[in-house]
Amino acid sequence: MPVQRRSLKDQVRQQILERILKGRYLPGQRLREVALAKELNTSPIPVREALRELESLRIVESEAYKGVRVRQVTPNELVEAYELRAVLESYAAEKGGQAFKGNSQALRKRYLAMVAAARAKDIEAYTDQDLPFHRLIVESAKNAFLLRAWDALGFEIRTRIFLASKEFDMVQIAQLHEPILEALELGETKRAAHLLREHSLEFAAQMEALREGATQQPNKGRPKFIEAKASSRRRTGEPR
Repeated sequence: MPVQRRSLKDQVRQQILERILKGRYLPGQRLREVALAKELNTSPIPVREALRELESLRIVESEAYKGVRVRQVTPNELVEAYELRAVLESYAAEKGGQAFKGNSQALRKRYLAMVAAARAKDIEAYTDQDLPFHRLIVESAKNAFLLRAWDALGFEIRTRIFLASKEFDMVQIAQLHEPILEALELGETKRAAHLLREHSLEFAAQMEALREGATQQPNKGRPKFIEAKASSRRRTGEPR
């Protein structure tokens, strides 16, 4: 799609960023100014300026004589990002979660679309529902600094979702959001906060295991926290 003439540099930056976040430009992929300019129907100058801004945001990185590449996120960065996400989202749920009691239509719509995307194995559509689901919860706290901090994790969050889609059953991952939604619908903000914290910390634990070289899962296609929940249901007779 041609870039609009208004705020050309910002338009170029936004389009490059969206393509990176959606996986069109992969981690480690070289971004050539001339090729991007041709693709976006613009000149190399706004592309160069946009890439400089994206480098300042640590989305891309440049090396002398090697050009600009999409930054590769390390396992350690993913662990730290999800540990922070756990804190931010659990705080947001406790502070603003009551807003969803009797008013959860937007959240439920995102959840149902997330499950549908997971069943269709459409990781881009899944991500486009997962992030807004969590962002709605963060927005409920009505704290601009909190929201800004959460938004800054977007690149790492999308990277982890992409990795998870290669390792696990994304339908089961999507369904982990249902207890969070139900707790918020009932106004049980402390339970919702606990579930959100567990949700992020378990993903951090998965990356920690990979970082330490423990790459084998106890049940392929099922993260250990899903397996634990399934075992608990079997013990208690809770329906699946």
